[in-house]
Amino acid sequence: MSAIAVVSTSQVAPAERLALWGDFVGRHIGHLQSDTFGDSRFDGRLELGDIGGLKLCRIVASRHRVVRTPNQILNDDRGYVKIVAQIEGAGRFEQNGRKLILTPGEWSMYDTTRTYIVSNPEPINQLALLLPRDRLTRLGLNLDDAAVHRFSGRQGVGRLVFDLLSSAFAELPALAGPRGGGEFADTIANLVRLAVLDQMGVQSDSAMRETTRDRVKAFIQANLQDPMLSLDRVATAVGCTKRNLHKLFTIEDETLNSHIWSCRLDRVRQDLANPALLQRSITDIAFAWGFNSSTHFSRSFRERYGVAPRAYRSMTHKDGVFWAAANNAPV
Repeated sequence: MSAIAVVSTSQVAPAERLALWGDFVGRHIGHLQSDTFGDSRFDGRLELGDIGGLKLCRIVASRHRVVRTPNQILNDDRGYVKIVAQIEGAGRFEQNGRKLILTPGEWSMYDTTRTYIVSNPEPINQLALLLPRDRLTRLGLNLDDAAVHRFSGRQGVGRLVFDLLSSAFAELPALAGPRGGGEFADTIANLVRLAVLDQMGVQSDSAMRETTRDRVKAFIQANLQDPMLSLDRVATAVGCTKRNLHKLFTIEDETLNSHIWSCRLDRVRQDLANPALLQRSITDIAFAWGFNSSTHFSRSFRERYGVAPRAYRSMTHKDGVFWAAANNAPV
């Protein structure tokens, strides 16, 4: 399911709401024990998008508490790390003997293969990403050490993680492409690792370059739709000189501008392959991703993919007119 699935307790009588919530969470996220601190009423809405093994959640709910027990883990180990960004309200997280209270503008994470308790003593609005834990462990991250630590969503690498989660729902159609889910998982996993290293004070020269490069790429991804995105704006946003930006991308054998246009072309390509956007014009799609010249877009697309945008869309959706013409063309 790449589209957003929704459960809302407003659909059922008050006495049935917690059971409805628990059933949805158990089927799609993981089995938990839930209670409402003794309140007779529970209200909640959960939006869930599933992309290539990643699960993106927006949770808006009245006060409640969830517990993950050893028996539930034994019978339902889906192997996720849950990264939670607090938008409204406060949440208390407990795992590995550590406890913290997360407030708006902060994020943290915990391992769903270990017992944990999350208490929300007031109404909350949270964004959550369930990331396969091997995405982080293969980067050398010790999840026992990294879990239940507070990260700022307002500065440094932590801000990039927070912003990426915040923009993820708007990006679901693009992320649902054949490469989108994997690329997003790689990006978020690397940023989480760098945020952990940054908080621990582990910063070698190579790590600092990697951190800056990932910050630049994350900022570009979040602002691709801005036609005014430029080298100057990127340099100001990440606190890096233009000269150093050029050096960072010389290592990757491309310029920063070529990277921006490459990312934009890839997003346009994904939208052209999306059947939900068939009624939208190619020009509208291109301009939505920061192009401001049809000629420049068409030329760049053909150079990158070897075919015109219209032909690519027709081939992707096996348009009858296109294939009839192709079958009747001389060999």
